[in-house]
Amino acid sequence: MRAPFLAALLTLAAAAQAQPETVEELQRLLRERDAKIRELSEALEKSAPEEDEELNRALERTLVQQGALLLPAGSYELQPQFSYAHWDKDRGPFRYEWDAGLAFRAGIGREWQIQVGVPYVHLATSSGSASDIGDIGLSIAKQLAREEGGRPAILASAGWIARTGRDGFAGEVPTGGGFNVLQGGLTLVKRYDPLVYFGGISYAAPQSREISGVRVQPGDTVGLRGGAVLAATPHSSVNAGLNLGFVAAARVGGERVPDSDTVIGALQLGFGTVLSRRVMLNLSGEFRVSGALPNFRLVLGVPIRF
Repeated sequence: MRAPFLAALLTLAAAAQAQPETVEELQRLLRERDAKIRELSEALEKSAPEEDEELNRALERTLVQQGALLLPAGSYELQPQFSYAHWDKDRGPFRYEWDAGLAFRAGIGREWQIQVGVPYVHLATSSGSASDIGDIGLSIAKQLAREEGGRPAILASAGWIARTGRDGFAGEVPTGGGFNVLQGGLTLVKRYDPLVYFGGISYAAPQSREISGVRVQPGDTVGLRGGAVLAATPHSSVNAGLNLGFVAAARVGGERVPDSDTVIGALQLGFGTVLSRRVMLNLSGEFRVSGALPNFRLVLGVPIRF
């Protein structure tokens, strides 16, 4: 884009160096040169935002997927997603899980965003399998501060996971967690082009319920995460992160369950590429570090922007 501008400026410079016949002709040439320079400068300024948008498009969309950026007001995103998870046989009854889900996000103005996700789960265990709807999630996010100087951007979120899947307490294969969960979190985001770093803290509080006449209270979880997204090309990005969860001990009938507190952790690696101005393809893997998680989970998502 800048090469034609440079060529035009060189032409103008050459014309200015030519010897004019009169003072009037010199003044006319100078006016023409100044007008042309202003025209070229305005065209360059108008082209810059488009180039910046092009360079940041894959990066920006990946940050939205990571919860490190909100959709602009009046824009929407529909994301079909498919995943496969696998457990080793020596780690319990679970074998593998296939999920198909649909998420919807909307930027609703004043730097707010809402999101709802509906999963459909097929889970296989050593004793059987089941296919049914999973737990539906609803969340809302707000940008509290924009990035400025050395200060990172700050985003806050709150959400609710509804107990809509099978809980498995009656001996069935579960497709949900079995409890309603209230969530909240803060995320910090800092750009060092072409990298964007993000980190956050979250809190999840499962709501107790009675099961066979006994009050069951799962332990609350404090989550920590950190990662980075790299704009590899204008149309692609790569990301890596680590997610940790510190789970408090559960209680049954008011009594603490021994050894039920734990730490769960997963390493996340991902790649995203823009297929068109509306469609992006995301591939990611989550690999167990510790705790009662699958050995790995592979995720394919196709967010579509409106």
